Amino acid sequence: MISQYVFGPVPSRRFGRSLGVNPLPRKTCNYSCIYCQLGRTQRLQRERKVFFPTDLVVEDVRKVVEDEGDGIDYITFMGDGEPTLAANLGEMAEGVRTFWKGKMALITNGSLFHDEDVRRAAMFFDVVSPTISAGDERTFRQMHRPLRSLTFDKVMEGLEKLRKEYSGEIWAELMLVEGVNDSLASLLNIRKVLRDVSPDRLYVGVPTRPPAESWALPPSRSSLRQVFDVFPEAIDMTEPEEGPFLRNEEEREAELIEIAKNHPLREDQAFELLSLSLGLEGARDSILRMVQEGRLVSVDYGGTTFYRVPIERKEGNEENGAID
Repeated sequence: MISQYVFGPVPSRRFGRSLGVNPLPRKTCNYSCIYCQLGRTQRLQRERKVFFPTDLVVEDVRKVVEDEGDGIDYITFMGDGEPTLAANLGEMAEGVRTFWKGKMALITNGSLFHDEDVRRAAMFFDVVSPTISAGDERTFRQMHRPLRSLTFDKVMEGLEKLRKEYSGEIWAELMLVEGVNDSLASLLNIRKVLRDVSPDRLYVGVPTRPPAESWALPPSRSSLRQVFDVFPEAIDMTEPEEGPFLRNEEEREAELIEIAKNHPLREDQAFELLSLSLGLEGARDSILRMVQEGRLVSVDYGGTTFYRVPIERKEGNEENGAID
């Protein structure tokens, strides 16, 4: 089934076969992270609101679970931006809980847990996975380019409140970018703030798909060795994920587009998705046509070709506190 609200299951390095849920429109976010695989956020979103009707999202999840339930390890609310901006996030999760007894995760930038309603919505999830990639205000703004109203202290205060109130597991993700947050001083600052959040797991990642800014590169091998010296408990997530993507014989191109909106595909992944029904030549022709039609864009990153869906430009911009 092709849906604007649900994608996958796709292989996840943290969550196995993960069924993704989109609670908001594409690139609706209060950050514009330099490493974001979906590109720059054209218009930063300040207020929480209902973007999609709860019943439609829940029903689409239910249909996929009925078809693919045995092949799903986690249902992950993440989507095309920051999921906690959806004011009905808790209602959606509660609705999914009526038919899904397996694991659920919330993948978030962690920016809004100062809001009591957001912390309440998190209670429906087995795992909350926030990004913690800075230990000070300047690095926070360099990495994430958030709204001015979102300060580093405010974000960390919210995460500390979540830790005190939340009974599930917190799996923090530390995303590293060369020259921005991989110095020893930066790592020690991050180490300090992580103690206050006390995550159950810490994953270390680097940009493995084309980032929003071409200069946002993975740290050197020597820098990464230093990272794991500072964080010996961390789980290495610096290599690209492996594993087959969901295959839908009837709607392969539409399925590829839906996956690529959230999860830019390496060339080999895109070909794998199409070639079983179209053959190699057919897959090549199909991808070329989608690029020519503007439905996909081809991006080279680290010597590898990726395909992702172009982002529509939006008028204006909310307040932006990025440091250039």
